[in-house]
Amino acid sequence: MKAKVNGRAWQKTYNNAYQTVRGFTTKPDSANCFRKSISVYSMLYDSEGVLQQLLSFEKIPVKPGRYHVAPVSETFCKDTLFVQATLETFIDEDIFRDRYEILSLEENYLHLNEYQENGSMEIKGTFSVSFVLRSKRYSNSFEDTLRFTNGQFHTKIVTPVKRHL
Repeated sequence: MKAKVNGRAWQKTYNNAYQTVRGFTTKPDSANCFRKSISVYSMLYDSEGVLQQLLSFEKIPVKPGRYHVAPVSETFCKDTLFVQATLETFIDEDIFRDRYEILSLEENYLHLNEYQENGSMEIKGTFSVSFVLRSKRYSNSFEDTLRFTNGQFHTKIVTPVKRHL
């Protein structure tokens, strides 16, 4: 996944760092508003391999098209086709630093260009979203408003492995 954030390359936020992108589908049950959808997560790590940022898009309809991205609190299980997105930053991988939510006043969208439900299971798309800080600020925080522009994603949908514990 790549994008510009306030004019800078998001995927290059940290020197010698790396990113993982994960995509998966959800089943049409009550937790997923009775419809099948796609989720895409991008995790940005620093040079020491510590998770620093998590950008997530959830409830992406499986049909290619352009979808409005709205704050999670406004879209849960409405009949309209909204995508939900959040951005979270971390300290030492498991301690939240800042939580960002979609800035409703901006034009936020995700365009699903391609979803191959059979075969390669690839998903491709573009996005433009703006986030605003919604939590208490901690040290080394970013700006209050983060605008992701020229965003692109391309990953494979991975079927979770059933484990017997």
